[in-house]
Amino acid sequence: MPALGPEHEFRRTLVQVQTANESMMAGDCGPRMALLSPRDDVVLLGAFGGVIRDRGALAARFDRTAGAHGGGERISVEHLATWVGADLACTVELERHEGVRLAGHAPTTTAYRVTHLFRREADGWKIVLRHADPLVEFRGPESVLPQDG
Repeated sequence: MPALGPEHEFRRTLVQVQTANESMMAGDCGPRMALLSPRDDVVLLGAFGGVIRDRGALAARFDRTAGAHGGGERISVEHLATWVGADLACTVELERHEGVRLAGHAPTTTAYRVTHLFRREADGWKIVLRHADPLVEFRGPESVLPQDG
């Protein structure tokens, strides 16, 4: 039987990412942590802001983020682009979290632009970068200017 190529192996990883997202929304960051590279060169540009470049700090942030979710009804993912090479892969997606109860608030829908960068390591594809932000809709240049007063 021929060895599976990187693209086939990567498709299985994308299923694991979806499962990890569902677990995160249910309050469990363990599956997402399992998908991260164990190396210290991981980066998080999370949807709630900040820049994290330390695996320990990233674990704490994921734990805090999972704790802020009070469950939800459904996550849908719109795949915009995927590139898979021999050792690196990248996905660009829109994630919609429906019925999510963030920080104890009433159920709502949140949407994020998400980019993942994966590295093929000895034990499979691992996330080395997650960038998520809520800027799905165009807001214009004024939106980044400091607020007066």
